[in-house]
Amino acid sequence: MEKITYTKQDIVKKVSKKLDINSDEVKVVFESVLETISEIICQENYLSRIEIRNFGVFEVKPTKAKPKARNPKTNEEIYVPPRRKVQYKVGKNIKLILDKDRS
Repeated sequence: MEKITYTKQDIVKKVSKKLDINSDEVKVVFESVLETISEIICQENYLSRIEIRNFGVFEVKPTKAKPKARNPKTNEEIYVPPRRKVQYKVGKNIKLILDKDRS
């Protein structure tokens, strides 16, 4: 199976055709949505959760510090501070479609 990469521009074109709307208008709306999601996720000292029904959930989760991590290149022991990471959990509808493809 071949991997296909879609860019933001590809998505804007698809939505523009689907809704029969000017692609410039779709681009403004799409970029605004992505910017808003990014702002919510990147809020400092805050663990957020964005739930988009039938698509999925983006959740910011904390990671623990790793006081004795090892640099694999130099084998040097280093300290990795705690941080936050974004986890995506696929929505129910998409999961059902993907599971159907597997069987």
